[in-house]
This record gives sequence, C-alpha cells and structure tokens, in this order.
Amino acid sequence: MKNPEVLLLDDIKIQQRVAKVWAEVFLASSIVIDHSKKYGFLGMEIIPNPNIRQLLLSVRLLEEMIDTFINHEELEYEEKRLMLNAKKQLTMMNLVAAALTAGNHEDFNVAMNSLETQAAF
Repeated sequence: MKNPEVLLLDDIKIQQRVAKVWAEVFLASSIVIDHSKKYGFLGMEIIPNPNIRQLLLSVRLLEEMIDTFINHEELEYEEKRLMLNAKKQLTMMNLVAAALTAGNHEDFNVAMNSLETQAAF
C-alpha cells in the first residue's frame, strides 16, 4: 500500500498536469475562435501563424495525454470532466479544419458554433 503522502503528491501532480493540458487546449480553441471572428471562413486558410493546422499539430500530442487521463481510474470527477471537455474541443477544431479543407461553409459554421459553446464550459 502506498504512503498517503505519496498519494497526495501524485494527486497534486496529476491535477497540475490536467490543468496544464486544459490550458493548452483552451488557448488553442480560443485562438481558432478569435481567428474565425476576425478572418471568417475564407480568411482562415491564409491567416498568419499560427493557423488552425499549426495549432492542431501543436496540440496533437496532448490528445494522447488526454486519453490517458480520462482512463486513469483515480482521476477525480472535475479533472475527468475537464479532459472530456478538452477532447471535445480538439474534435471540434479538427472538424473546423476538415470543413475548411472541403470548402464546406455550413459544416464550418456548425463546428465553430459548437466550439464556441464548448469553450465557455
């Protein structure tokens, strides 16, 4: 059995990592939302760095971490909720990028609306 002090330190480290991952995803989604408002559908492809594809590349590693956190049996509800929210934000950003690539303005709007609603969670 682990020492309770070690468990507490492990919990604090997990909480810190969850908070950091959440902050990175939230920042990326905030940038995508801001770019959408500033540049619109047609401008999202030609905006200066970081564009949506660069943002998605930078957070791609976080997706694996998010899945690891979600599957962690001892993760508290609040941390699990944040990670599920972050995963949904990443999915919405990927849908935004896919809609841009396909030139599908309607799906872009649906994904952006969902991203904006989710980001305020």
